[in-house]
Amino acid sequence: MKIIVAVDTDKQTIVKKTGQAAFFAIYNDDKILEYIENFHGRGKHNHNNMTQTEHTSEHAKDVAGLKGCDIILVQAVGESMRISLEEIGLKVKKVRKKDGLTADELVKNFLDDNI
Repeated sequence: MKIIVAVDTDKQTIVKKTGQAAFFAIYNDDKILEYIENFHGRGKHNHNNMTQTEHTSEHAKDVAGLKGCDIILVQAVGESMRISLEEIGLKVKKVRKKDGLTADELVKNFLDDNI
C-alpha cells in the first residue's frame, strides 16, 4: 500500500494544512520511497482572483506526481486540494495530531490500525 503524508522541509514533521506542505512523503507500507515537492506549498502560485475551478486546477498540477498511490493521511485539507487528491484516485483519511508527530510514526500507527 502506498501511503502519503504531507511534511515540512525536514521531510518528517507533519504539516497541518496539506496544501501548505513543502513535500509529500510517499511510503510503500512502512518504507519511505520518495519525496515529491509540493509547489503549491512553496508559494509558487497566487490565490488572488482565482475561481474555485482555477484553484482546484492548480492543485491538480501539484499532486499529479502522487497518482498511483492509495491513501493520504491529513490533519486538515482544503476543498480544492481534497478534490484534486480524490480526482487522482486517492482516499483522503483525516488524522489527529495525537496519531503521530512524525511521518514515520503516523504511518506506523496507521499500518498497526491504531488510528
